[in-house]
Amino acid sequence: MFQEKDISYLQSLGISQEEVYNQIDLLKKNNSFLKIHAAATPDKGIKQIQDKDKYLDLFDKNSKKYKIGKFVPASGAATRMFKRLISFAQNPNEQTLNDGNSFSVKESFDNIDRFAFFETLKTCKNYSKEPNKLADAILNSCLGYGGIPKGLIEFHKYDEGSRTAFEEHLHEAKTLSSKDIDIHLTVSPEFMEDFKNKLNEINNKKGFNLNVNFSIQEKSTDTIALNEDKTPVKNTDGNLLLRPGGHGALIQNLNKINSDIVFIKNIDNLTHGDYLEETTTYKKLLGGVLIEKIEKIKEIYLELSENPTESAIHNAIEYLQKEFNTDFTKSSDKIKSIIYFINRPIRVCGMVQNTGEPGGGPYWVNKEGEISLQIVEKAQIDLSKPDQEKHLKEATHFNPVDLVCYLKSPVGSKFDLNRFIDKDACFVSEKTHMGNNIRVLEHPGLWNGAM
Repeated sequence: MFQEKDISYLQSLGISQEEVYNQIDLLKKNNSFLKIHAAATPDKGIKQIQDKDKYLDLFDKNSKKYKIGKFVPASGAATRMFKRLISFAQNPNEQTLNDGNSFSVKESFDNIDRFAFFETLKTCKNYSKEPNKLADAILNSCLGYGGIPKGLIEFHKYDEGSRTAFEEHLHEAKTLSSKDIDIHLTVSPEFMEDFKNKLNEINNKKGFNLNVNFSIQEKSTDTIALNEDKTPVKNTDGNLLLRPGGHGALIQNLNKINSDIVFIKNIDNLTHGDYLEETTTYKKLLGGVLIEKIEKIKEIYLELSENPTESAIHNAIEYLQKEFNTDFTKSSDKIKSIIYFINRPIRVCGMVQNTGEPGGGPYWVNKEGEISLQIVEKAQIDLSKPDQEKHLKEATHFNPVDLVCYLKSPVGSKFDLNRFIDKDACFVSEKTHMGNNIRVLEHPGLWNGAM
């Protein structure tokens, strides 16, 4: 299937032939749907916290024992944010101007002075309120928002000026802990210097001295695509077409972080400083829930490794069944099964009530008879099947991507996160390339299959 130059090209990017053949097998599958057993709901997969103070105290008292990090996928462009504006710029007419009612381009232009970027916009030489020129100034000639990452866009307005999404994440990190927090952002290589320059500007302006570092999505995580005849897609230069492997590829970036506890949040999942105290409260609450789990699992591991009494085994099984929905009834060696189960990273995810927002959510998934609690994207649910559509409609919550993870073992050694990826939980979708239909592959998502 591959010529020598294909193999050399793949090797130059750090992609093995074995990995490519695995990708081909996945692309040849009819679909990448998961089998949903049920929607996770309050008390059936979703834990509703009643005693907030307990977990806030837990975090404040115990977080000092751990190295805390914050991981922010920040390479995403702002094209979806400006979708209607881009449509209007490409085809200016009454329909594209008014499409979306209160979210229309016209509504935005009528209220342009309320946007955080307005003060910068009106300093541009070609600033004009004429719709075509205003659209061009925002997207291209002045602000250039049609082609830069969301992290560098002025998001929120303050009396003293505006803040970008990037800066808001730095402010949030400052409120999380009295200790220094390592902040890591994944960015596109062409914008690496822009982020570094913005960081220097923020540090000089605010007097911050935060430990911020950046990485790019590794080329070795790119994926191939298949034509309709199942052959690999190639570019006009004869090389294989390789595409970024999606959020799931960032597990490699997360794998290199040396923090014990890592908060994960998308670059545009942020709040204005006026509401930061409430945001911080809930992040600490998530951290407190995680630390409670960490401490208990360390205790179980120690007891079963050093003094495995019948009482300790019984208590461990009871706790794990209640908190992690596990079943050890079929296990012939319960101590071995328990230690195997707890010897893995831990993830706590904040969920939000579903009021019609798009995105993934928590579901019980049946994989070869084993039922487990997972975050599932809508694209992974086969809505052509009535029972699967029914489970989707029964969902009460969605995933806003606000989670915290513990990346160390019960004895404090660092995990290789690659060991815990469910490679079957990938995304296969249909795209077009040079006028032809192709099948493309994304790695298991960072907050579902890759965890």
